[in-house]
Amino acid sequence: MPVLGNVFQKIPFIRITSLFLAGILLSDFLNFASLWIGVLLFLLISVLIFGWRRNNYTLHRIQNALISVCVVLSGVIYPHSFPEKLQPGFENKDYFLAEVCQKPAEKAKTFQTILRIRNKTLIHPEMVTAFFSKENFDSTITTGDQLALFARPQEISNPGNPFEIDYRKIMHQRGIWFSVYLDKGTYLKTGHHSYGLMVLAEKTRDRLITLLTTVMPQREERSVVSALTLGYRSEIDQETLNYFASTGAMHVLSVSGLHVALIYFILGFLFSFLKRGKTGSVIFYIVMILFLWIYAFLTGFSPAVQRATVMFTFVILGNSLRRPVNIYNSLTASVLFLILLSPNVLLDIGFQLSYLAVLGIVIIQPALNGLLEITNPFLKWCWSLFTVSVAAQIITFPLCIFYFNQFPNFFWLSSYAVIPITTLIIWLTMAFFVISPIHGFALFIGMLIQKITYVMLYLLKAIDASPLALTKGIVINLPQVYVLFGCISAIIIFLYSKKKVWLYATLTLLLLFQTIELQEKGKVYNQNSIWIYNTKSLMIHLINGRNNYLVTNASEKLSETELKMLERVCSHRKLDKTLVIPYEPSRSVKLRDLILKDNCLEFANSRIRLISSNKYRPKPDQIELTIFPGKTHAKSLTRIICLRKPGLTKTKGTDMIQKGAFYADLRRE
Repeated sequence: MPVLGNVFQKIPFIRITSLFLAGILLSDFLNFASLWIGVLLFLLISVLIFGWRRNNYTLHRIQNALISVCVVLSGVIYPHSFPEKLQPGFENKDYFLAEVCQKPAEKAKTFQTILRIRNKTLIHPEMVTAFFSKENFDSTITTGDQLALFARPQEISNPGNPFEIDYRKIMHQRGIWFSVYLDKGTYLKTGHHSYGLMVLAEKTRDRLITLLTTVMPQREERSVVSALTLGYRSEIDQETLNYFASTGAMHVLSVSGLHVALIYFILGFLFSFLKRGKTGSVIFYIVMILFLWIYAFLTGFSPAVQRATVMFTFVILGNSLRRPVNIYNSLTASVLFLILLSPNVLLDIGFQLSYLAVLGIVIIQPALNGLLEITNPFLKWCWSLFTVSVAAQIITFPLCIFYFNQFPNFFWLSSYAVIPITTLIIWLTMAFFVISPIHGFALFIGMLIQKITYVMLYLLKAIDASPLALTKGIVINLPQVYVLFGCISAIIIFLYSKKKVWLYATLTLLLLFQTIELQEKGKVYNQNSIWIYNTKSLMIHLINGRNNYLVTNASEKLSETELKMLERVCSHRKLDKTLVIPYEPSRSVKLRDLILKDNCLEFANSRIRLISSNKYRPKPDQIELTIFPGKTHAKSLTRIICLRKPGLTKTKGTDMIQKGAFYADLRRE
């Protein structure tokens, strides 16, 4: 096959995967029917087969281009080959048999787990998130138990507040579309148990966590060790998650690429004696792959661990072939394999960050590491760890800022605390599991793990306490993300090729980035909008340019959740400090662009009247929004955008709008 050998000769999977990815991304923008794309693909393949063995240089180039187009079109059509899942409608309460997929984890007010439910009305078993009331909860419920339920699952929805994490989308990616609340008398253990590989993996992990509990009574340290080694994060408090995130160490709490890499190097060290001879090398690679999947089994086959294990399986297979540049082929081959299994994996934030971090380490770290010649072993190790952290951060920071709107300034410093201590914890924890039958020795190892984890947490808290540890409120849009990745790519190519054209391309992209930023800032001074948040207390956010006011009837200070929600809006809308106006029926306020009087707000050519009578039987959190002509403008246009399922009812020409259901973007004609 001369054409195939010519097109994909050196690094085939990089080209194949890149073109296939481009096709999948294009599928969101192309409105052509899949049938016509399939017909075009069939015609191109027919042309390729017809001219396959013609030895003509020009024809070969045309064939190369056609092959590339075929791969792109395959990516365009591939996501459409997966039929959309038909969701059942749970209109009434019904009886279900349910399989417990995870051991229930204790939360503030409930116990939470995942159930696989089925009954005669469901075509296929349905995964649901279950919340058990703490009142008379059956603490013996564990993985694999079968329950009888009488309940009505509800479709998972977001609170509806702006710029929040799309919890509904995240759960959909995990195959979970519904949730159910179970209180006393709505569930009962049947006495039957389910069996299977996934159930066995979860039960094995539960036993290992129970072993840790016997030697580590302190909840915080135990929850961190469980997350680091077994991927069990259900016990971690939000406060602990916060300082891991603000120090740039959040990735260690998700068992994924880093942990599998550590296991990979540990196994490579332990089984290095098998590499003697050709037969020994084959045994070595087989043992490495086998133990990596055993580790994935111990973590309950979480999706992140599965992805990382697939990645390193391909790396091991690439190394076994002893071919040049196989690391790039191995990584891109594993990406292609995972995409073929499920195109939706591209939308997973963990998938994106894991592969980008590994790619950054592979491409950028060697160049950074070679900037300094260090002979001292300790200093060389310190420099290598620093360059690994910087390389991973360089290539992932556009996505981190886009998703989380913050940047951990001391990520490099936290790496010195997290990476070596995490490695030591994994070593000791695996040793603890092996020697757990020897109680005295296991107890000593458990106490040692406890102390080491305490030291790591102390160091992270010290870094987090620094006022410069975190830069918040950084907001960029999707086009800016693409431009930043273009800049990073151009800089990397320039450093390797030394061609000035790539430097000029970098400067051009930076100019484009600034142009987009100026355009966004121009919109800031012309914005005019009203936001009504979905919170327990009434919160009306009035925005005029960068000036903004929050009218609230909260009797106490805003909660931490409400403050973070307000902070997100201010960051995305680039607002000045919010002026909070406590609402009282008898209170009057008069500002330059806001009047509050007689239960009525007048702001930016609109009037908001807080309903106090029962004339229209509104709920306590309902308000009436009326648009009226301004003094200087004869007309005003209001566009209402729903943030969740709207609760609108027409009453004498007035829209009754529940809070959290909308924001009104006021635009003048």
